[in-house]
Amino acid sequence: MTLSKRVDALVSHQLGRWQAEPRPKRPPPCVALSRLPGSGSFGIGHLVAERLGYGFFGSEIVDQIAAERGIARELLRGLDEHVRSAIDRFVADAFRERGLTESDYLRDVVRIVTTLGRRGGAVILGRGAAFILPPEGALRVMLVAPRVARIERVAKERGMGREEAAAWVDREDAWREQFVRHHFGLRHDEPTFYDLVINTATFSTEVAAEMVVDVLRRRFGKRAG
Repeated sequence: MTLSKRVDALVSHQLGRWQAEPRPKRPPPCVALSRLPGSGSFGIGHLVAERLGYGFFGSEIVDQIAAERGIARELLRGLDEHVRSAIDRFVADAFRERGLTESDYLRDVVRIVTTLGRRGGAVILGRGAAFILPPEGALRVMLVAPRVARIERVAKERGMGREEAAAWVDREDAWREQFVRHHFGLRHDEPTFYDLVINTATFSTEVAAEMVVDVLRRRFGKRAG
């Protein structure tokens, strides 16, 4: 299945879940996952979404949503007319030209992540979601691991040699730090910004996911589901 079809299926699933459930006065919270590259975030994010019955939107999915107007419009259904029309205008403007600057891209991502946050019940991986969603509506989680552990994981998962994996980790670390600092004026690895920081070299994927679910439910109570 192509990425586009997978995204369509995930969006359809999320829309169906939203439409099947009564609209609460306060939507369920989201989980905003930030991570150091190679910290095993994808598997943890999937498990958290599965155990909560939430939709999962990984970084590549957010990229795809930001790039395809049709999917973006689908995600906007069910929002009040004022919000939807404002975001629709932005999307139309942003995609009028073939090329997008990084700032254009970021603005689109902000609006898509905000849309998910307004409806709630989503696990969002990366793309600044922890900096975009308000703390009263999201559990902000940072996944970390020592550099050597991250290099080993990347080498295994991507079939790289150790030197190649180390270069990849260092490059990704530098890019993420620059992106967050430039656009949000923050350090992406500042622990006091997050509600929960988990060292994935210490805890397994299953235990880390259980920790996120447990903290979410303790913090948000019945809203978390």
